[in-house]
Amino acid sequence: MKAKACTRCRQWKVGCDANISGPEGCTRCQEHDLPCVFDSTFQRTPKRRKLAEMQVELAELRKLAGSRVASSAERETGNTSPQAPTSTSLIPQSIPSLTVWPATTGPEPATILTSVPDLQGLCIADKYIGDIHLAASHVNELFRIYFARCHPYLPFSMSRSIETTYERCPTLFWVICAVASPDTARSQFEGPIRGLISDVLDPAKGSTVEMVQAILILCMWPFPFANQRTDSSFIYSGIATQISLSIGLHRPASDADFGNETNERYVDEEIRRTTWLASFIVAQIQASRRGVPATVVADYSLLSSCDNPGVPRELSHLCYISHLTIDSTHALGARGSNTAGLVEPSARISLINVFGKQFDDLRRQRFPKPTDVVEIFFLSSRLQLWSFALHNDVPISANTVQIIYQAREDAVRLIQIACEKNLSLVPFYTRRSVCYAALLLCRIKLGPYGWQDDMIDHHVERAQQALSASEGVKFGQFLAAVTSPDNRDVFIRTSGDKRSPHRSRMGAFLVFDFQRVYADLRLQQANVPFPSEFLDLDNLPWTEFE
Repeated sequence: MKAKACTRCRQWKVGCDANISGPEGCTRCQEHDLPCVFDSTFQRTPKRRKLAEMQVELAELRKLAGSRVASSAERETGNTSPQAPTSTSLIPQSIPSLTVWPATTGPEPATILTSVPDLQGLCIADKYIGDIHLAASHVNELFRIYFARCHPYLPFSMSRSIETTYERCPTLFWVICAVASPDTARSQFEGPIRGLISDVLDPAKGSTVEMVQAILILCMWPFPFANQRTDSSFIYSGIATQISLSIGLHRPASDADFGNETNERYVDEEIRRTTWLASFIVAQIQASRRGVPATVVADYSLLSSCDNPGVPRELSHLCYISHLTIDSTHALGARGSNTAGLVEPSARISLINVFGKQFDDLRRQRFPKPTDVVEIFFLSSRLQLWSFALHNDVPISANTVQIIYQAREDAVRLIQIACEKNLSLVPFYTRRSVCYAALLLCRIKLGPYGWQDDMIDHHVERAQQALSASEGVKFGQFLAAVTSPDNRDVFIRTSGDKRSPHRSRMGAFLVFDFQRVYADLRLQQANVPFPSEFLDLDNLPWTEFE
């Protein structure tokens, strides 16, 4: 069952607006400066029991305060006889009234959304595409939801006028509406939007900053897909990169008319700069997901843009992390003197330690107190670095044990932070990061290190439950299958094969190793207790998330 409200709103029995209030949590939790936690197993504490507990606690506090006042009076007067509590006690003499939110569905959406000061121009006319009709008021609500809930994960600069966005790029307009719509309604946008995306083949229509932004948003919030072959995200990210280069976004301050498009000369420099940084980040995410070299590398212009005052801090942080992730994966998994590109074990461990220190330095210098969005991204990237020590050809040593220990800590931390959120509302890569962290923990436990740890089991189970309760239900099913004790021997036998054909998959090799477990199970067991659709080698569940 999905947790549609945070634990505190469920305790109070009130409506929760976390689905539109953004990644920092619902409005009530933000007002009380409390973490907004989602837990599908949470059960309310009855008010009577809570009141009884408060009464007991209050009685104990009064007793403690009374004894302290008496002791103070004895020291001042020298009188050892008991003294009654005085009126100077800071403990209230009656149970304070509880703040109870109205037992309704919460504030009206319009009340919440008008508090988001992002839009500079509202929609003034109804909009149509295919069989879809959106009233102007509905469009305004969807745009506010997008900027509050989705945009913080990739905060590039863009026009905040709805009508201007619609006029300049209908594709961007409809993508925003689709991403901000409920899951039940998103599928209706897929056909029309895919038709609009075809405009990229027409340079007169597709070579614009707004088209790049639309594609980047789709890469972060893709339409549902059955397997990797039907997911266009990697191709889309490449298209976004090529359009960006063709219109000169990689040189945002240059007046050169790269695309020979008059309109592009009047695009705000900040929009050009941040859109190029976002293209770099998304390209890295998609390459890491598939275990292939990144298609964009950072140059002086890109790195100097990260320090530009007009670039949002979180976007700058994500860009620096992506840069270091690309450098580390290339050095470890693409520049080795062999056909796989994987550096030899001894040199690999040394490089892992070097890049591990660089990740520590980056965090200390750039974001010592990161937001949850940055922290999850950082931990996910560093897990890819540690995973290079989990290859079968790496011998056990003191250095590798220390690396494995740090990998365990990072994986546990990522699951803790991410699973406090409603995973139905986060970008796709966040759910994948949770599953990747759980797979890494499984590898540590089942690998040659024999790390038997109840904390590993607890967090793998927690990741499984959180993903199953969200739109990542197949993630949860996949974890349940590969972590089953019945399949331990199969995993050890399969993952222990040093002839693994996936050694060149960089930081994503763990994914393919677990996929091979499925293949061996299908070949070796006649009666496998998995859903039948998971036994089709062409549609293994993980291919949806590679």
